[in-house]
Order: sequence, then structure tokens, then C-alpha cells
Amino acid sequence: MASCISETAEFMEEQGIHVAKLPVISLAKLRENEQAELALLDEAASNVGFFYLDLRGDYKGERVLAHLPAIQRLVESYFGQPEEVKAKDARFDIKAWQDLGWKRGYGGESFEISRDEMTLPVESIPQLPQLWQNEWERVTEIASDCDDACLTLLKCLAANLSVHHQPHSPSDTGLKVVLHPSVAKKSDAPDGWHTDDGTLTLLFYKDWGLNAFLPNVNSWAFTPPMEGCALINVANSLQKLSGGRFHSAKHRVTQPFDGSKNRYYFSYFLRPETVLVEKWNSDN
Repeated sequence: MASCISETAEFMEEQGIHVAKLPVISLAKLRENEQAELALLDEAASNVGFFYLDLRGDYKGERVLAHLPAIQRLVESYFGQPEEVKAKDARFDIKAWQDLGWKRGYGGESFEISRDEMTLPVESIPQLPQLWQNEWERVTEIASDCDDACLTLLKCLAANLSVHHQPHSPSDTGLKVVLHPSVAKKSDAPDGWHTDDGTLTLLFYKDWGLNAFLPNVNSWAFTPPMEGCALINVANSLQKLSGGRFHSAKHRVTQPFDGSKNRYYFSYFLRPETVLVEKWNSDN
């Protein structure tokens, strides 16, 4: 999804657009436990909370990149359906904090399926659209490889925290796709800044629409799509579990210029086991 960038970072800066200079970290080097790469990861997660994960040169990472064009077509086809068709995929069997199934939300719409559900027989998964069933092998493979990348990052950051993210333990970890159109006038774009629930977020996109808050310079900047890479951000659970060592990054979906168009995001959310989340909720 990030392989075709029409506006370069240099052009955007010439237009007065603040562009984030984020570190690029190699998944292949992390797997090899290269100390310089591990140190770079720790620094990025501790300070800005954002970084690019370079998937090239890693077997599973390359497989993710190979699947992305077909997944992009699937996402566009899915959201291109009439709303009454997508509304049949809405879920009413979920908890208040979950986003499973199709939802219309603030500024766009989304569809999410959990890792736990992806282990079930296809016919047992609630409201699984036929379009997704048609690409199910590809969907489950890219989800599995994204999960592996997130768990590798977590292990490299703090191996002791992996105990709360065992694949066999029920959790809300899962794959989410989003349609978030830009609007005709940039000044009308909502300022919906937030931090993510969960542990780590892995994101692919091809349009300039994601704004990250950079605490080191106390300002917002666009994170351009980067070829061969996913954008990673630290989320609230990792900040909590690490006692504040790792930084959950503020971000928002906005736009650098006027002009309405459809923008698509493919994300994978690594989240802690449900029993821990429920304990936190009861403590509050």
C-alpha cells in the first residue's frame, strides 16, 4: 500500500507541511538480535512512540508485503458496497469497548475481526462478509504474519510482557480496516486526536493522512507512507505495563491539503489478554 507515493516528503516540506523524521527499524535485524537495532527500537518506543518497521529482507515480512495489493483491493471493494449491505455485518454480540464487525464511526467506517475468531471455522465466525471469505486464506496469513511481527517487537522491547500476550489466551487482538475520507476543505477536518488502546498498532496506508504528535519538539507532523514498511505506534497498554517507560503516542487522522477522496487504512492491533483488561476495568 505504501509503494506509490505521489507527494515526496521534500515537496510536502516545500509546501510548509511538517513531516515527521521517524526511525526505520529492520524486522530482520531484530530477529537476529542486532544490538544497534534493539537499541534503536528501545529509544523510539521510549521517546516518540512511533517508528517505521522495515519488513523487507524478512521472510514473513516479505509475505505481508506480497499480500498487501490484494488486501487493498479487498478493502476498497468491501467499503465500496452499499451501506445497507455492510450494515448486515454489524455486530450486536460484543462488549462496549470492542469494534468487531462493521461500524460507522466518527469520520468514517471500519470492519474488524479478532485473532481468536480467525482460528474458528469460517462458518462459525459471526457476520463474516462473503468478500472476506473469498480471500480468507490470504487474510488469515497476513494477519498471522502481522501478529508475529508485533509479538517480535514486544519480545525485543520487554520479554517479560509477553506473558500477557499469549496467542492461546483470549484477547481482542485483531485485524481492522478503516475507510476515513478526507473532506473538501482542510479546515473542516475534525481534530480527533487520540491514543490507541492495546499494546502495539501496526498500520499500512498510502495517503498522507496520519498526524503524529512529537513530544520532543512539541508539535504535530505528518507520517508519510514508506515503501516496504509498516508504521508502528506504542499504545496505552504497553505504556501501562511498562510503568511509563514506553510512550503511547498521540495521533490523529487529518489531511495536508483541501480535497475529498477515499482513504483506506489496514491495521493490526496487538492487545493484552482479556482477563487482564477486565481486571483493569474492574479496578477502575
